[in-house]
Amino acid sequence: MPSLRGFVLSAVRLIPEVEPPKKRVVLRSKFFWTALVLLAYFILAEIPIYGASERAKDYFASFRFILAGNAGSLIDLGIGPIVTAGIVMEILVGGKLIKLDLSDPEDRKVFQASQKLLGIIVILVEATVYVLSGRFGRIGAQISRAMAAAIILQLFIGSFLLMMLDELCSRWGIGSGISLFILASVAQEVVWKSFSPLKVRYPELGEVVVGAFPALILEGPAAVSRSYAPNVVGFIATLIAFAMVIVAFNVYINVPLAYTRYGGYRGKYPIKLLYVSNIPIIFGAAFFAELSLVSRILWEKFGYSSSKLASTVVRVFGVYNYTRYGDIVPVSGLAYYLTPPRGLSSVFMYPVKTLIYTLLLIIVCIAFSVMWVYTAGMDADSVATQLVKSGLQIPGSRASPRIIAQRLRRYINAVTILGGLFIALLSAFADMLGALGTGSGILLAVSILYSFYEILMRERLEEMYPVVRRIFGR
Repeated sequence: MPSLRGFVLSAVRLIPEVEPPKKRVVLRSKFFWTALVLLAYFILAEIPIYGASERAKDYFASFRFILAGNAGSLIDLGIGPIVTAGIVMEILVGGKLIKLDLSDPEDRKVFQASQKLLGIIVILVEATVYVLSGRFGRIGAQISRAMAAAIILQLFIGSFLLMMLDELCSRWGIGSGISLFILASVAQEVVWKSFSPLKVRYPELGEVVVGAFPALILEGPAAVSRSYAPNVVGFIATLIAFAMVIVAFNVYINVPLAYTRYGGYRGKYPIKLLYVSNIPIIFGAAFFAELSLVSRILWEKFGYSSSKLASTVVRVFGVYNYTRYGDIVPVSGLAYYLTPPRGLSSVFMYPVKTLIYTLLLIIVCIAFSVMWVYTAGMDADSVATQLVKSGLQIPGSRASPRIIAQRLRRYINAVTILGGLFIALLSAFADMLGALGTGSGILLAVSILYSFYEILMRERLEEMYPVVRRIFGR
């Protein structure tokens, strides 16, 4: 293990990194760096991949907005490789396959270095598999080997720049870059589907207005619940999901605390229903997207194989078919059940698929919620230790981490599971109603907005009252 630690720390030194600030970054500077990161993200999203055909198949079409990537651009892979590396590290540490104590600064440094190194490996592997699978055309027939290598290099550079922008935002900006990219992607999609006056042509329907509200003006009542394009019901579902997330963020229980070094000053430690915020749905959506990518690649390569083993594996992971519009959609297997429903008509047509998708989403969200609590140091024991180190205790009890942990465990264990369950159900419910930007996307966007608001309020409070920062050791 010591040799592995040394290898990881030595290898990560060879990778460019964003220098951490030597002193506290003021709020105005954080706004500047966040805006700069967002601008760079939009620029990367508009740079096309040289040598890629405009008709290239989009393997991440169903998860495009959550992965914050733009098909055919340098950031085609989006945040997928970064989040995948995070998922793998969470599983390895949470499952005790790698023994790291994340409350120890040295172990946390090794964890972060390992995650960054693994992220680069995942980017390279995913970009290579992406191209070799025929995403941009068959190698040797539609694109040359040299062009395939050039596309892999472009995908690697785009994803690596996205990783660096995430690091820049996390150290110098507001919140994390991943959250910022997801918010920008989902917001762009919702605004486009709500108000775009442009038209697209369907083979059987002719030209159709994209935006729900322009369509309401031009098409009348048909635009309220049309199934072939964004509709008004989807916009209303978006608002309902928005309101429900805001309400959920304000559901919490206060644990009373007393500060021993300030004359017994009393405060509260709020434990929210959404204790782990949007982490489960980010990891869950990325996990579904990666499984869908694997199933799509297997079908592309072995979908028509005469081998019984290959055909069995393909049937398990997913069989695809072409629609009359030329799109490729899963029709059976795991990929079929990982595809969220798109509106009420889809729910009524495929009730079993909707039920299985919801159950899978619930299981995945709860599992990632539990893992995140323990690996992020949010479990009862870790929180109790932090509170005691800060000079806090529960009134009427000794300042013992064990006693405080017993009290916190009652609430933290419950909200960890209930929070994951609520997020999964709300996401599935918004998908069933046809929310613009998908249910997962809306949930992520709203929770990210709310977390940004909380960060801004805390930063503002600490600038106005520096004693607050000293009390919490910030």
